Amino acid sequence: MFNSENRKRVSLLTWIMLLLGMLACRVEAPKIVWNETLTATPEIRVLTQVMTQVVTPTPLPTNTPKPTPTPIPSPTPTFDPLKAPIYYPLKDCVASRLYVGERAMVSLEGGPNGIRYGRDLHNDTIMEYAQPGDILEIVAGPWCSWGWIVWMVRTLDGDVGFTPEGNGNEYWLFPVRP
Repeated sequence: MFNSENRKRVSLLTWIMLLLGMLACRVEAPKIVWNETLTATPEIRVLTQVMTQVVTPTPLPTNTPKPTPTPIPSPTPTFDPLKAPIYYPLKDCVASRLYVGERAMVSLEGGPNGIRYGRDLHNDTIMEYAQPGDILEIVAGPWCSWGWIVWMVRTLDGDVGFTPEGNGNEYWLFPVRP
């Protein structure tokens, strides 16, 4: 069917197609280069105000009474934490002046109050110290540890731990009431 002349033509066409295919694969796509830079032009808007009415001020009456001064509160405190009533919440434990939900202040005398991870005052580790004058929130309790009243407290920083109120002879937490 095919003669030698046709075979030569087919062979030549095949080589030409292969050569064109190889050249087509080597052609790189054109590169686009932007040389111009975009700049934004600011838009300026001007607001104007139109006055439509003129109001003249009304003079104040000359015979106005002077306001009465507010009395200054007395510097004496109205609440004495040492006069707060005591009660005995636990058998075989010292008295207390505190209740759950109240706030307590660390005594200004006696140094920092240790706040522990647990309720046992002799065996549990101290996690931090409440300084004299610090305010603590009574969260839960009381418990009796070695005869001392112990409360679960929350510091102003949000830390929660256990600290003693007192040992019967000395008290390190006092109620703070409004």
